[in-house]
Amino acid sequence: MTPEPAAPRRRSAARDRFEHVAFRLGDGLLAALPDRAAARFGGWLMRVYARVGRSRRRILHANLRAAFPEKSEAEIGRLARASADWLGTAFVEFLQVSGLDAEGIRDRVRVVGEEHLAAARARGRGVFLLSAHFGGWELGAIRAGLIGEPIAPVVRPLDNPLLEEELERRRTRFGNRLIAKHDAARDVLRTLRDNGTVAILVDQNVLPNEGVFVPFFGRLAATTPALALFHLKTDAAVVPAFVWPEGSGRYRLELGAPILADEFRSAGADRDEAVRRATARYMEVTEAVVRGKPEAWLWMHDRWKTRPA
Repeated sequence: MTPEPAAPRRRSAARDRFEHVAFRLGDGLLAALPDRAAARFGGWLMRVYARVGRSRRRILHANLRAAFPEKSEAEIGRLARASADWLGTAFVEFLQVSGLDAEGIRDRVRVVGEEHLAAARARGRGVFLLSAHFGGWELGAIRAGLIGEPIAPVVRPLDNPLLEEELERRRTRFGNRLIAKHDAARDVLRTLRDNGTVAILVDQNVLPNEGVFVPFFGRLAATTPALALFHLKTDAAVVPAFVWPEGSGRYRLELGAPILADEFRSAGADRDEAVRRATARYMEVTEAVVRGKPEAWLWMHDRWKTRPA
């Protein structure tokens, strides 16, 4: 008989409380510093982590070498440090900016291409915002929710419920409604039927039985087909939405021209081929953005961990 898989280990309540207290203390310390000093400190901490954390350091450098084979080892090292610095800085700036009022957030995160979102909404079939772990992605969701109407980001809840509560409070302050990733289908379809806007990130690795393999930086990457399946089923427009850092705690949310489902339908093509073509298009858009500012993407994530058979 095949043994039953082991149940996942439950986190202890003591660990959850300890992490929550550590977060609150760290948040208080950062709040006591001037904004720029706090952001620099966050960047420094992440650079230290990237240096001493062997696993993440290995993933970071391996990803950069494979994505940019034309770069020297010295250039890869500089890019790795810049990427770690950005990640720490972006986290601190998220804590700072997400606590501002709506006008303060509008001032710190400007929007370019708002007409693309308006055109997509005017179709009356709902809208997807296509994004990635690039720049200030969390701030982008908050800022997008201040354009006309709130949005519904698809998220993976944190393992620590106390930290998840802290994060959810910041994400939903201005009316955004979160959709849990593990059981999203019904909620996504309901939101689209109401001509709502769903934000989804598709740039992380998935398990072999959960993804399709499409090119990303010259290598096949296991990518969720969820957005493509929803896109083709509902005919909702997909609007690229990426949040570019501009320095000094300021960001630029760029909204691109809508991507329509008809682009992936052709005579004789089956659904699987249409899904693969749509997913490849999303990753093509994402790669072009990351190449524009490579240090602002999450290179510490093991994006190419799942390999084709």
